[in-house]
Amino acid sequence: MPPARPMDDLVFLVVDDLETMRHITVNQLRLLGAGKILAAHNGLEGLKLLHQHDIDVVLTDLHMPLMDGLELLKAIRSDARLRKLPVIMITSSAERDRVDEVIAAGVTSLLVKPYSQALLETRVTRALTWTPPAPTAHKPAMAKAPQPAAAAPTAPAAPAPARPLPHVLVLADTQADWPALLPAQDYRLSRASTEAQALTAAASEHHPDLAVLDCATPGLDPYALLQKLRALPGTEDVPVVLLEDSAHTLDVSRLEPLGSVDVLERAAAPRLLRLRLRNLLHSRQLRHGLQEHYDRLLETAKLQDDVEHIIRHDIKSPLSGVVEQLQGLLQDRDLTHRQLATLRAIEQGSLHAMNLINLSSELFKIETGRFVLDSKPVPIVELLRRIADIDRVSYADKRLTVAVLADDTPGHAPLLARGDATLCYSIFENLLRNACEASPAGARVEITVREQAGLRIEIRNPRAVPPALRDHFFDRLEPGQDGKTGLGIYSARVLARAQGGDVELVVSDATDSTTLIIHLPAFN
Repeated sequence: MPPARPMDDLVFLVVDDLETMRHITVNQLRLLGAGKILAAHNGLEGLKLLHQHDIDVVLTDLHMPLMDGLELLKAIRSDARLRKLPVIMITSSAERDRVDEVIAAGVTSLLVKPYSQALLETRVTRALTWTPPAPTAHKPAMAKAPQPAAAAPTAPAAPAPARPLPHVLVLADTQADWPALLPAQDYRLSRASTEAQALTAAASEHHPDLAVLDCATPGLDPYALLQKLRALPGTEDVPVVLLEDSAHTLDVSRLEPLGSVDVLERAAAPRLLRLRLRNLLHSRQLRHGLQEHYDRLLETAKLQDDVEHIIRHDIKSPLSGVVEQLQGLLQDRDLTHRQLATLRAIEQGSLHAMNLINLSSELFKIETGRFVLDSKPVPIVELLRRIADIDRVSYADKRLTVAVLADDTPGHAPLLARGDATLCYSIFENLLRNACEASPAGARVEITVREQAGLRIEIRNPRAVPPALRDHFFDRLEPGQDGKTGLGIYSARVLARAQGGDVELVVSDATDSTTLIIHLPAFN
């Protein structure tokens, strides 16, 4: 793995619609030694900056107007120049339902706000050595609670280790009975009467989980002290409760950029303080737990990506070799009819397996905005005739006639599509199979190919699609009980559009027929 570049040599992009949060993130990056930092108010503005500058790391909020963080991430992953760019997504506990989508779209890291300086440094350091994950065919699922195993004799479970008591730092010069307010059986209390003592206690090895600052403490500037606390490693996200009275009224607008801060009237402290502290501590524990949960989801998704990439590569490579060998053998004129039928059946199964592998990888990349088309000439008539030969064997019991009509006589230039051969194979394998399945026994399925604003391929079969299905013909369906994936027709249109083409449905009740029209760019 190449060594990470120094921080002062990097360009960061911070995208957030809230000025306060942008300011906090920019300041934190500066404390880490970041060299150049650009800022944007939304994803559209951020995308414009990405096209104008060479950015090294993007930190973006998830929820924004015009273009949110997820849309920005998808735009980055679908751009050939930007797709390997590390993206750190900043989210909140209220957005858990979108985390699966963010992980599926290829996010580098997730940060639950408010987050600490130390955590940000860890994520930025990891991002500098990050490599894009291989696409996976399934969106990562939220972790589920493990199901109990079948009943069996087991040894008694070891008792869980005792959770350490919450550490509360109190800065106050009053004679309030803090041990009574925060009893030793529930809290570990640290007392300070000056700002210097409070900072020393906060910077100790055992950082506080929460701080209570009495604004009536002589010489105390609560805003300056909060800024100093936020600058200390380990206390950046510590909740703070400020005790105020009529003589020490706080300016809430100055507190907003200073993280998790709550204000409580001193007179109400004995009655409400313990309740407020308990709620703040619980909220902090939930946030930390949520960060750990998201980290596990991201790690699980990465592991799944790696495993599925290896499986697809290890299966597809030898399978491609098998198909090539089979197609070579099929040219042998000395084969018996039985041998030819056997090889055709093997070829059909191999090509169908390759089709499923293609769908599992390319379709997912397209749906998550991570697909990059590598256009090459595709001999479309030759491809269609190969699929038609396979389907004649597959549907032999229906005695179908599968005809490919194209002007490819000797001397005529072959009709070439501009696209990806494996994607084109998946399109026509799915659509032609659907036409054969829908046709009655003894019917004729006809495929015509001609040049018309590119290439126009029509697959026509008898029997009209029922009216109730026409508006939802290209919808993605749930997997059926017959083992079908429900991706065939849906995927054909997605794969065609990914190559600059399209698929449309034309139904004629008068002739009781269905025609699928596939448009693909021509390779000129």
